Amino acid sequence: MTGSVAYHSTVRFLSPRFLAACLLTSAALLSVAPANAQPERRCFTNAAGTRCYYLHLPPGAPSGKPLMVYLHGCDGLDGAEPSGFSLTEVADEMGFVLAYPLQDRTVATNGCWGWDKPENQQRDRGEPAIIAGITEALTTEFGLDRDRTYLGGYSAGGAMTTDLAVLYPDRYAAIAPMAGAPFLLKTEGQPIIDAMGPRARPVPAYFLQTVFDEISNYLIGRANIAQWLAADNLAAPGSAPTEPTSVQALPVAPGLPLPLTVEHYASEKGCEIAQFTTPVFAEHAIGARLVQQEIGLGIQRDLMRFLLAHRMTAPHTAC
Repeated sequence: MTGSVAYHSTVRFLSPRFLAACLLTSAALLSVAPANAQPERRCFTNAAGTRCYYLHLPPGAPSGKPLMVYLHGCDGLDGAEPSGFSLTEVADEMGFVLAYPLQDRTVATNGCWGWDKPENQQRDRGEPAIIAGITEALTTEFGLDRDRTYLGGYSAGGAMTTDLAVLYPDRYAAIAPMAGAPFLLKTEGQPIIDAMGPRARPVPAYFLQTVFDEISNYLIGRANIAQWLAADNLAAPGSAPTEPTSVQALPVAPGLPLPLTVEHYASEKGCEIAQFTTPVFAEHAIGARLVQQEIGLGIQRDLMRFLLAHRMTAPHTAC
């Protein structure tokens, strides 16, 4: 992620022995062979501009299926062919259509989505309008389920996910803004409600933040979920608890190469309005691989189970 905000690393507080252990874990994760998926590459143009994207259709007729739109981080264009993008496997398992928009390097040479630019923080303008346009075009072309459309991303893609969910709460039923940033870099929920306007609704959200993230550090992740829960409660008072209703500690398992702490935030109606997942021994690049490569399939399945459990709700109505 890049932007006007400075992110401060927490790594300086670690012991040399602990850092060595983390580096060994990093080496193991970074050496994993990618999954073998071959989605179709397409391009989309509207008044806001042009972006290409990859499209993956699961087996069977697509009509009536959910749609997941995933936004890469700043390094997502390096070798962007999705042969290493294992969420395609989860799409086949769970039966959802997957779209993977690509930033244009002629617009952003670093490959980052411009989540922090004013023109990308308004509805029907800039990159959000293009991504929302891709979403609408695919929904119409394939007859996808409009009540089960989801959006997620990591790093700059996570921050852009927040922007889009604020600007288009009527389009995305639930979101996954992972290792991102709060909307407008604010801590209170009112800016979200102001931008949502009459469309304001509590939007269920899945957060993932690694403990030792040196780019979007852990405190930014906590600010992100705190702002989102505050906005939920402004949109529908009492819809979101401000503290976890339960916490899990998950050990290493197939598709889960690192231990996790998972916080669950259940609404008064009993549905899960938010989830905050923390891979314990990880930093920014490892987090990206956990949600994009085969070694993290268990996490990706949990992510999609959370999203797919939600359907679009009316304004000011919680799940």
